[in-house]
Amino acid sequence: MARNIRNNQLEHRANRLKLPIAKKPVFVRIGPGISLGYRRNQTAGTWVLRVADGKGGARTTAIAHADDYADADEQSFLTFFQAQEKVKSMARATSDGRVLKPITVGEAAANYLQVLSVKNARTAYDTRLRLEKHFLPKFREKPVANLTKTMLDNWLASLVVKSSDAEDTRKSKDSANRVLSMVKALLNHAMRDHSHGLKDDSPWRLVKPFNQVSKPRDVRYTEEEVRRIIWGAKDESAANLIRAAFLTGVRYGEMIESLVSGVDLTAKTWTVRGKTGQRSILLQKSAVEFFERLIDGRASDDFLFVRADGRRWKKSDQTRPFKEALFAAGLSTEGSLYALRHTYISIAIEGAVPLTVIAKNCGTSVGMIEKTYAKLLDKAVRDFIEKGAPSLVQTINNNI
Repeated sequence: MARNIRNNQLEHRANRLKLPIAKKPVFVRIGPGISLGYRRNQTAGTWVLRVADGKGGARTTAIAHADDYADADEQSFLTFFQAQEKVKSMARATSDGRVLKPITVGEAAANYLQVLSVKNARTAYDTRLRLEKHFLPKFREKPVANLTKTMLDNWLASLVVKSSDAEDTRKSKDSANRVLSMVKALLNHAMRDHSHGLKDDSPWRLVKPFNQVSKPRDVRYTEEEVRRIIWGAKDESAANLIRAAFLTGVRYGEMIESLVSGVDLTAKTWTVRGKTGQRSILLQKSAVEFFERLIDGRASDDFLFVRADGRRWKKSDQTRPFKEALFAAGLSTEGSLYALRHTYISIAIEGAVPLTVIAKNCGTSVGMIEKTYAKLLDKAVRDFIEKGAPSLVQTINNNI
């Protein structure tokens, strides 16, 4: 299948346009069980892939428009020879003549989610929900090799809320960017398996996310406000979540998956597993004292954080208790438990903790901290220079 097939009737635009308009394509055999067809339309013709199913039948899939009236762009409009190359990438024949079915988006997603679930079950769960809601209903049955940049650009644009409220539009773009990153991850996973015959990642690689729609974390609490929030918690189990989030900067999902055995009071560490894998969080004195009380007398295989009735905390269970605590503390209920992670990072930056240490403790990257906390870092750098840079003021005043 390495060499291109010649066909005078289909490879020349002028000859194709002489064919009668018809629903049934004209096919030419490309390889064992694989044919490329051309269907003459009122407008531009359509290139069609036909793959034998091994049972005497065949399945057909439209792959692109022919360059009958528009110049080929290697994506939506293809020449006869470009269409052949795309057919070869979509339907590969083995050495024994069997034809492999081109991988669909749905199959690629299933493969990716299976691998992701082993690495991080919670991330896989969230990814699956977002893909099922926003992407797979439209693209599940499409072959990955049949995707185009225009197709994905239009899909991304469809996720944006059209509203007179600029904040609603911004939020929808930010959410769309998250889904796009998931889509690119699953398609790149399929691309890395050479058995799928995928040779071009440009249809999704060239799709750009929306710019400047990620809003910096702007809810932050003082230590006195955190104490009020803890006092405002309706029970000790909710108060424990708040204390842990403030003292360690840990994510909620990491907290509720943790076991008592993850806390090492001797090493003063807490080992958690979350969206960035497993890591050990270094605990300062007050955090160690908190965990000493929390795990006292409990079995090592107990979940570290449980509700007042002994049940496990689940996804989003923290939302209402935290808002109730905010209300009781006399603070705006717009905040969230995640804001305590933001507070932890902000205080650490102001305390001159190296960004590499903050990033490692919080399971993020220095680059993400620099991007999200740019304004705070600018001020902190100025303060560091004022306090720590060499100065000649004293010596000048002493005329030395």
